[in-house]
Amino acid sequence: PRTHGSPEGSSRCTFPSPMKLRVFLVDDHPVVRGGLKALIDAQPDLRDIGEAADGLASIAAVIESKPDVVVMDLSMPLLGGAEATERIKAACPGVKVLGLTAHEDRGYVQVLLDAGASGFVLKRAAAEDLVRAIRAVALGGMYIDAAVMSEVLPARRRSARSTDAAD
Repeated sequence: PRTHGSPEGSSRCTFPSPMKLRVFLVDDHPVVRGGLKALIDAQPDLRDIGEAADGLASIAAVIESKPDVVVMDLSMPLLGGAEATERIKAACPGVKVLGLTAHEDRGYVQVLLDAGASGFVLKRAAAEDLVRAIRAVALGGMYIDAAVMSEVLPARRRSARSTDAAD
C-alpha cells in the first residue's frame, strides 16, 4: 500500500500516528454507509476518508482523495459499481476496489471482477470478514466471499485458460 507519512501539518509531525489504510465508501444507502464508516473507524489500522452515494459521484471523489481501498456497492443509481470500478481503475490503477454486494449470482460478481475489482464481500457477511477483505486487497491480494467462491473461481480459471490458449 501507498505510504502516507508526508507531513501535512505541524501536529502530524509532533504526534506521529501509525499509518492507516485509507478507505473510501460507495453505497447508495445512507444507513449502510454509516455502518461501514463506524466499522472502519473502529479499526486501529483503517481510516474512512470519504463516501459517495452513487458510482458517478465516486469517480471524481476517488481521483481526488486517492484512497488505498474503495469499498464499492454493485447496484446503485446513475452509474453501477462495475462501470464505476472500471473508470476508477483506468484513472487510478493503484487504487484497489473491493465490491460489496447483496447479489450472490456469479454473473454480477464476475462483471465486478472483470471491471478490475480485487474482490468482493457479500453484504450478509460478518463485519470481520469485510475488515479482513479490505486488508487483503490493500496488500495486493484478492478476496472472494466464501459463500460464492466455488462458483466464481472455476469461471475465472476457465477464462484464464482460454486467454492463455489465445496467446
